[in-house]
Amino acid sequence: MSEDPAQQYRPVKNTEGVCTVCDEAHPLTNRHSQPAVTNRHGVTHKRFLLRVHGPRNNRCPGSHTEPKPWLEASGLPAWDAMTDLDRGAALMHVHKRRREGASYAREHYPVRYSDHPLLIILVAEDIRTACRHAAIVAGNVADGLTDDEYGRLYDLALDYKPGKPISKES
Repeated sequence: MSEDPAQQYRPVKNTEGVCTVCDEAHPLTNRHSQPAVTNRHGVTHKRFLLRVHGPRNNRCPGSHTEPKPWLEASGLPAWDAMTDLDRGAALMHVHKRRREGASYAREHYPVRYSDHPLLIILVAEDIRTACRHAAIVAGNVADGLTDDEYGRLYDLALDYKPGKPISKES
C-alpha cells in the first residue's frame, strides 16, 4: 500500500545540492568571495551554484544553476504536510534557536517530532538534520502566525506526553 517512509528521505549534505534536471546530488561551488550581482537582464547570481556535471561531451543542462530547495530535495514534509503537534515541536525548537542560539538549542532543546513517521525516524537517527528541518520549516512561518495560533501550537507540543491522548478543547 504505502511506501516505507525511510525510502522517501534522501540525505543532502550542506556542501551539496540536488540538480533540478538530473535529480542527483552534486557539490556546490563556493562563491562566498563574490557578491550577489544583478546583470543587465535582471538575473541575480546566487552565491552557491551546482558545479559542472555530466559526461564531457554531454553536460547536464542543470550545471551552473541553482539547486533544488533543500526541503524538496531531501523529501522531508513541508509545513502544510505536518500535524499540529509536529508544527508545535518545530516552533518550540525555533523559539529556543532565536533566544539561545542554534548550537545551544540543538544540544539542549532538540526538536521532538512525534506524529509524522519520517520525522520520527529522522529524530532518532540524525538530530542535526531534524533541527535543520525545524529551522527551515518553522523559521519562515513563525513570524506570520498570529499570537493565538503560535501559542496554541507551542502549548500543544509543550504539554504533549507520549501515550497521553491529545485533548481537542482549545
